[in-house]
Amino acid sequence: MKLRAVLALVLPLALASAALASDDAGPTPKPTLMGETLQFLHLKHNPKPAGAPAPVLHHGLQLQLDIAPLPISLSNNREVQVTVSLYNRTKKYVDLNFPTSQRIEVLVIDSTGKTVNTWSEDQSFTDDPASITVNPQERIQYVATVATREMNPGQPYIIQASFPSYPDIKVEQKVIPQK
Repeated sequence: MKLRAVLALVLPLALASAALASDDAGPTPKPTLMGETLQFLHLKHNPKPAGAPAPVLHHGLQLQLDIAPLPISLSNNREVQVTVSLYNRTKKYVDLNFPTSQRIEVLVIDSTGKTVNTWSEDQSFTDDPASITVNPQERIQYVATVATREMNPGQPYIIQASFPSYPDIKVEQKVIPQK
């Protein structure tokens, strides 16, 4: 009964707030009162951890890069796992065509712009062309393991993931390895 009373008080305000917030077209959408209320009541899951880099949007495709473990400890980790997720945020099917079996490329770039590690160098790919369809509101995910042997502690690096067949679809994240 108490939950109904709280919802009866909060729901009209939240709906009005959601209607007003939908008119905002800023680069970072502000959370609505409804969203904050649902999160406070633990009825809404926030999948993005605080401080995580914002995913890149490209023609309705959302690309996300996750690196584990973070922070990178060079004395404990000889490699890091890079997960590339491509979300189809549109209402249409998206077909991606690949001339080979390679789907992604992961580069480690130092502060001078020099590529110090290319993931595909020690991978084998076949010349089999393929097409992948990403359904609306679904995702595809690829995992790559990148060596840390060329990294120095305290130096900034960019880990960049892309789709070689689609050079404009890429995402990067800055990391500073520790000793």
